[in-house]
Amino acid sequence: MFHKKFLLPTVAVMATMLVVAGCKKDDDTITPTPAGSAQIKAVHASPNAPAVDILVDGNVVRSGLSFPANTGYAQVTSGTRNIKVRVSGTSTIAIDANVPFSENSFTTIFAVDSVSKISTVVLNDNLASPAAGKAHVRFVHLSPNAPAVDIALQGGAVVFANTSFKGFKDFTPLDAGTYDLEVRVAGTQTVVLPLNGIVLKAGEIYTVFARGFVGGTGAQALGAEIIVNKAVPGAPTVGNGRVLVTHASPDAPGVDLLVANSIAGSNLTFPNSTGYLNVGGGARGVKVNVTGTSTTVINANLPIAANANYSVFAVDSVAKLSTLVLTDDLTAPAAGKAHVRFVHLSPNAPAVDVAVTGGAVVFGNRAFKQFTNFTPLDAGTYNLEVRVAGTATVVLPLPGIALQAGKIYTVFARGFVGGTGAQALGAQIIVNN
Repeated sequence: MFHKKFLLPTVAVMATMLVVAGCKKDDDTITPTPAGSAQIKAVHASPNAPAVDILVDGNVVRSGLSFPANTGYAQVTSGTRNIKVRVSGTSTIAIDANVPFSENSFTTIFAVDSVSKISTVVLNDNLASPAAGKAHVRFVHLSPNAPAVDIALQGGAVVFANTSFKGFKDFTPLDAGTYDLEVRVAGTQTVVLPLNGIVLKAGEIYTVFARGFVGGTGAQALGAEIIVNKAVPGAPTVGNGRVLVTHASPDAPGVDLLVANSIAGSNLTFPNSTGYLNVGGGARGVKVNVTGTSTTVINANLPIAANANYSVFAVDSVAKLSTLVLTDDLTAPAAGKAHVRFVHLSPNAPAVDVAVTGGAVVFGNRAFKQFTNFTPLDAGTYNLEVRVAGTATVVLPLPGIALQAGKIYTVFARGFVGGTGAQALGAQIIVNN
């Protein structure tokens, strides 16, 4: 089956997740906000909602965001911005809101509640540095069917009292250290969730939010999520290049992406992409770690030219994971045309042709890791097929491929020949502009 995921350029800088005793941490790396800009972060906190795309003024900031992950901070122009939450892979808009953002501010937007009642909670993020030996912590109650709760030391004093669904307690200074906490029904000793071994580091700024359903199971079970909000110096905003990273290794787990040792994306799963990330010019170290670990599976240096665009694919089977780096020519197509390139990223597939169904070859004889340049094609809807190169043997039909005038597409073969489920042979489309 042919799957399409449309990803538009973005300036997102995304977060990584670290598990601590039943809670996940997301470590947000923040680029300095120049005058006239603000930074925003979206969090998927609706337990039973599907994966979503986050759009700011019609541009996709993150695609395929699943519960309970977040985008990390993305830089936007200050002022009132239109925020949309769209069910991934569809045109269905779940949330459409205009939100004001002050210059040089940081804001977190949570998509909350059950899917039938999805709405937003918008919080201003005060990232003032904690005093020596202190951490700043806030609590947000985002479990739709949980009663009002207290956050307390286990068997001891209440830290955050009587917070109901959609309520929050602002950033509060606490001594750095390791805490055994518990979530209680407000005003009682009834524990609904133990939180053991919570590490608060001096100088860090944390958002802790209750997530999931009381009585929920699996991913929807009642739990807590930790986001680390500490601001750190980031790459310069002038002379940046842009990098789009795609997880194209069919049997590899979710990965975290680091650019110049700063977190740029967390829990990126096959066959998803980050969207374009702003990175500083010059040689940049790119690392791919197994999500939530320090295990580095790819460690490469990538020369970034100012104002250039790149796609980095993590490719091959997990045992032979490597990178393919392409330069992206985003020159606008001529009137009535779309630009399309093909990249062969199915590790065990033979060399292939991409052809019109029953007709002429469009992209000929590309083996694994090979690609074409962006090629102008007439806008329209195409019935295509992937054939074993030089033969009429069809290995993958691609019916109903819509190419819009003015758009720039990367089509890549993904998965394994003979693979099943998510690893089955298929194709993915990225919209590069």
